[in-house]
Amino acid sequence: MQFGRHFFAPLGACALIVLGQVGIEAAASSARVPMDTTQHWGSYSESSGNSQEVDTPTVLGRLNDVVAIQAGNASGMALSRRHGRHVYVWGLGANGALGIGGKRNALTSAVEVPGLPPIAAIGESDDTDVAVTTTGAVYGWGWNSGGQLCLGNTSEVDRPVLIPLLTGVVAAAGGGTHMTYLLGNGSIVACGENTHGQLGNGTFTDSTTPVTVTGLPAGTVTQISAGPTASAALVGGAVWDWGNNQYGQLGNGSTTDSDVPVEAGLPVGTTATEVYEGGDNSGNGQVLALTNTGVYGWGNDSEGQLGNGTTPSRVDRPTLASALPTGVTFTSVASGGHHGLGLDSSGNVWAWGGGGAGQIGNGTSSGNVLTPVMVLTGADMISATADTSVAHVP
Repeated sequence: MQFGRHFFAPLGACALIVLGQVGIEAAASSARVPMDTTQHWGSYSESSGNSQEVDTPTVLGRLNDVVAIQAGNASGMALSRRHGRHVYVWGLGANGALGIGGKRNALTSAVEVPGLPPIAAIGESDDTDVAVTTTGAVYGWGWNSGGQLCLGNTSEVDRPVLIPLLTGVVAAAGGGTHMTYLLGNGSIVACGENTHGQLGNGTFTDSTTPVTVTGLPAGTVTQISAGPTASAALVGGAVWDWGNNQYGQLGNGSTTDSDVPVEAGLPVGTTATEVYEGGDNSGNGQVLALTNTGVYGWGNDSEGQLGNGTTPSRVDRPTLASALPTGVTFTSVASGGHHGLGLDSSGNVWAWGGGGAGQIGNGTSSGNVLTPVMVLTGADMISATADTSVAHVP
């Protein structure tokens, strides 16, 4: 399964609610939620300065039978089984991020990306998209400003092109100007900018061709994720991070960058089932992890995006997201640039953190939301990055 901006290999009533949460919960539960829809909220923006914002969940047209979603900085992606396994996109296209040729936008309805064979997984970095085929090949398009498409250059591509140097790929996850690719043999390769060591190959040298992530422990990589200048992998229930550590987003108790993976310091007895690196912009830097003992976060928390009800500028070790509603079982998390999302076992989508671009989805575009609010019901997938949120209602 692939949920949001990262990949999963297959894995196997509130006790205390404040009055503000009761009001939001009642409103969300009583609203009629359209079925088999993909909905988005927040702001899409491009390097050119163009932007589009909506501050409540808004249905995208021409999408159904969706099996994976992906929030992007300027656009979003969905994988649909309609007419086969095809990729659909929406948003702003100035950097070729829609893959439909030229710089056309698709603001209210999704459009199909042309020329792709059957697709198994999708991924994105800043204004750059990739699609992994059912045979392990990879097609890419978009800005490619760091060479994250592994084409040996940094040229913009406005239609899908086959990436010949990538074979045997099962998933892709990127952020900023780099991308990581999980191979069927369990190894991870990466391309793009490497200023902070986010390629994980023991150097700080950029690469427009694939380099191998080194130093991961023996075991099966069950998930990869990436933020703007850092990357992560889930191995045996442990989270391993590498790259930028300005805000403590490596979770190892320091603020020193690492060009090889280091283990995040989850509490003893805590096993992670999901990790989500946040954001596509250079100032982003936080991580959310779903574990057997709750949701944990580390890194930048200046707008309450870690879900602990406070706003410290740096959290350098995993900390329990204590502001999340008690008695609720979360099944997935997603980390944007300044906000977080959680999907609970009843299909409710909760949001918290910075809401300056409408990314909370509560009808406003200002202030920090330190007490999570319910913004959508009946969902089965969530995704977030930068200032955008996406959810799917089956």
